[in-house]
Amino acid sequence: MSEDDDFLDALREENEHLRGRIADLEAGLEEYRRQMAGLLTSASWRVSAPLRGVAGKVRLTRRRVRSLPKKVLSRQRAQATSTVGLFRPASSFLEWVDSPLLTTPLQLSSSDPRPRPEIGPRTNPVLVVAHVYYPEVWTDIEDRLARMPEPYDMVVTLVRGRAESLEQRIRRRLPHAKVLIVENHGRDLGPLIELANRGYFHGYEAILKVHTKRSVHRVDGDAWRVALLDGVLTSPEAVARVLELMRTDPHVGIVAPTDALRGPETWGSDLELVTALASRFPLAFDPDELLYPAGSMYWIKPWILERLADLQLTTNDFAPEADHLDGSTAHALERFVGVLAVAGGFEQVEMCDVPSRLHKATRRRTTSPRVLAFYLPQYHQIPENDAWWGEGFTDWVNVAKAEPLYDGHLQPVVPGELGEYDLADPDVMRAQGAMAQEHGVDGFVVYNYWFDGKPLLEKPLQNLLADPSIDFPFALCWANEHWTRSWDGLENDVLMPQTYSPGWQDAYYDSIAPALQDSRYLRVAGKPLLVLYRVGLIPDASKVIAGWRRRAVADGLGGLHVLAVTPSRDFEDLGSGASAVDGLVRFPPG
Repeated sequence: MSEDDDFLDALREENEHLRGRIADLEAGLEEYRRQMAGLLTSASWRVSAPLRGVAGKVRLTRRRVRSLPKKVLSRQRAQATSTVGLFRPASSFLEWVDSPLLTTPLQLSSSDPRPRPEIGPRTNPVLVVAHVYYPEVWTDIEDRLARMPEPYDMVVTLVRGRAESLEQRIRRRLPHAKVLIVENHGRDLGPLIELANRGYFHGYEAILKVHTKRSVHRVDGDAWRVALLDGVLTSPEAVARVLELMRTDPHVGIVAPTDALRGPETWGSDLELVTALASRFPLAFDPDELLYPAGSMYWIKPWILERLADLQLTTNDFAPEADHLDGSTAHALERFVGVLAVAGGFEQVEMCDVPSRLHKATRRRTTSPRVLAFYLPQYHQIPENDAWWGEGFTDWVNVAKAEPLYDGHLQPVVPGELGEYDLADPDVMRAQGAMAQEHGVDGFVVYNYWFDGKPLLEKPLQNLLADPSIDFPFALCWANEHWTRSWDGLENDVLMPQTYSPGWQDAYYDSIAPALQDSRYLRVAGKPLLVLYRVGLIPDASKVIAGWRRRAVADGLGGLHVLAVTPSRDFEDLGSGASAVDGLVRFPPG
């Protein structure tokens, strides 16, 4: 018994020693916070602010000078077409990587399985998403939230079996936060996928993503976490500048901590995994142009995170946590966020670049971009199609005949909630307009088929113009080319020729004038938008477009904003129309 008593006494002594040590550490932390608060409010700190600003600009200038050769070389590099991401990689590429993305069959559903958002109405325009695996460093995040310059919504995910003990503390100190208990799948990226699948990100202007990163495999793991957190929550003034940039510059999609953006040198074992993710869209990307925020803490536009739901990932797509340093679904998703940003036309900048980018955005006075979808009116029956393709033909026939080109290719795509709709029914366009608003599509560019006075597939547009109650913002794209059997490989078998007889230009303008006058017609800088599919085929296109603009001015429309489809392997050059159009439209797959 005496040995047991001695052992218990030793444990009690060690316990008291540890309690004392904890008390000393807490006292030291409190003193550190007090001294920092005093420093930040001191006169010397305010007086030295200009000097610190000059020093920061010197460091930034040095950094930009160092990166200049790389930027120059990247400009000189010829742009090559990349097909990486269009096809799912074979699992044999990386047999030693135990990833469900490569080793399990790809099964995508053509229907959208995502439930409606559960978070309720948004209270504020900014959302903070925080993931906690290491509860002992939660205070690093909590303390820095005081640097948010405006009210914000918040979602905190706590790992079951690791961080539930924080739930009551968070609810007490951050009563506006929504706390979710999650399983340990995919580190901080698994819960992010779950939030995307639930629709949490829709409706915000900007989102801040942070997590309790420790990186125990790195000597500087804790220092890296602190640097990343201070990089996205530097000060109230710096955060205010980030939010202003995200709101005013539609080109910026991600703001990362300074020196956090990484490139293709960090692919490691993740290229095939990112390729597998991209193939779920499918989405082509250039592996040599990889850019993403390493450490997975950043400010981001909601649109990018919402696209994660389109991957249709579940917990089964994440391997059991085994302290992977590379080659996991989480590592792939970290990089895929950057791939999505580039694919969406967004730029990624670092915190040090925010002031200069904000200045440029203010000078440009840009407005938010509009998302427009090309609209094919082929989904209703017409006599010409009956004669050419068979009784009752619509493009639903072609949709059903589609076949997969590779393992996991989602074909044919079964129509969604509207089913195999008939565009001769005006209520279909009414429903499509409502769905467009719900999913962030601002309008439709409707294909306009007009063959030297002969319209085809005009019924949907006629129905739209006849019923002003249909909320369907639209513009027209004149598909001015021969109608052939090209889908059957018979490009030279012309069904309806595109000709240009004398006076055709006035006849065409007369045919679209009622649409241009419609209050729902899309305008750019106050002028109706008109897209020309193959402007290089239009005789004397420059003169024709100038004549249309004069007529539009005479009709009180202020002119026309004319766009042309970019020349490609399938299209000829723009010809004389090059100097007449206001811009170009890229059109896949050319």
